[in-house]
Amino acid sequence: MKQQAEKLYDQLEGKLRDSELEQTASPARRRETNLQLINETIRALKDLVIHHHFTDEQEEIHFFKHVKPRFTSLLIYHARLALIELKKPAGTLKDIRRHYERELLLIRTFHDHHLQLYQYLRADATFLDSKLFVRGSCDLPYHYATSAVDTDTRFSTHYDYVVARLQANEQLRHYLIQALQELQTGKVTCDQVLERKELSWTGSKVHLIELAYALYESGQINNGSIHLNELVTQLESIFRVRLGNVYRTFQEMRQRKKDSRTKFLDLMREKLEYRMDELDAL
Repeated sequence: MKQQAEKLYDQLEGKLRDSELEQTASPARRRETNLQLINETIRALKDLVIHHHFTDEQEEIHFFKHVKPRFTSLLIYHARLALIELKKPAGTLKDIRRHYERELLLIRTFHDHHLQLYQYLRADATFLDSKLFVRGSCDLPYHYATSAVDTDTRFSTHYDYVVARLQANEQLRHYLIQALQELQTGKVTCDQVLERKELSWTGSKVHLIELAYALYESGQINNGSIHLNELVTQLESIFRVRLGNVYRTFQEMRQRKKDSRTKFLDLMREKLEYRMDELDAL
């Protein structure tokens, strides 16, 4: 079961990465796609569990304490994030700040309400695992008692959802704090926060690879300490594109015979000089 679940999770992460790199989809459409992918994977996981016989109680505890919450937390995070963006007010930066702060307050309230479970998990305690993470368990201490979210008892315990919610809230908290910091430092304007327009690379992938190597070799980023792979990954994320094997492409660029080996850089210089000449003529 552990290996099958890990395979499902790895496949899901790959699909989510591909979804985030989709150039033509709007942010709202990508969020919808992400939720659909996660729900489909959780349904597949549920089918595995229903038809699986855990070898012992410890295997069942491990699944509902560690494995299933990883999947559910992804669903909660993406669903809450979509709702936060949907509810974002079309007002001033102060209005948006208050919106984010209210969301942080909701996270804090949930955390305080489940503080004892949070401390139990942080301490790596196990003495209540058979009551919290085994299906059909009951007679919980009053300070741990909660209502089950998933009504299908074949795929739920008293606390696997709460564990997932705590994990998702931690991701949301980082997202909200970063958004507030950007507002505070003036890195984004009100319109940028509301729109958050995506950038798409519509030119040749070879050109972007040429640019990546030029930036890397000239040492213009992080004082030249960034690794080429890291730089390529960042460019892929910014422009929502997959560049493939950049090393092989670079070798092909080196072997250009009939024309320049730096065609894109030459084109940029030509266009920039032409624009400067136009302005000089005015």
